[in-house]
Amino acid sequence: MPWNANCPNGGPAGFTNADAVAAVNAANFGASVYVNTSAQTQATRQAFTYVPVVDNAGTAWTICVVGHIHLDPVTGAYTGPGNCYIPGWDAWQMQTPALQAAAIIPLANGGAFPGANRYPH
Repeated sequence: MPWNANCPNGGPAGFTNADAVAAVNAANFGASVYVNTSAQTQATRQAFTYVPVVDNAGTAWTICVVGHIHLDPVTGAYTGPGNCYIPGWDAWQMQTPALQAAAIIPLANGGAFPGANRYPH
């Protein structure tokens, strides 16, 4: 699967879905650069963080990993894992792992939306 056309610098050469899973599992959402809760329904919180990767050509990249958690309608708490994705890596997502979901739960909204930096750089 190639990096999509939104990636101005392309992306890590040889990156695979297995690499995407590894990046999600390595993501430190405690160091998120941007956290946002959906404005209309308040049902989804998303956090953006960066993960360093080295491609198969030895080039170092920074990719953005986005994790979602969902509001439990019964408890009113953000406890349900949503999905994680990597901007620019099309047609791929996975359920937010429990460790990463737990890190997102206490985060307050804030930070700066990463703009173009959400794509590999």
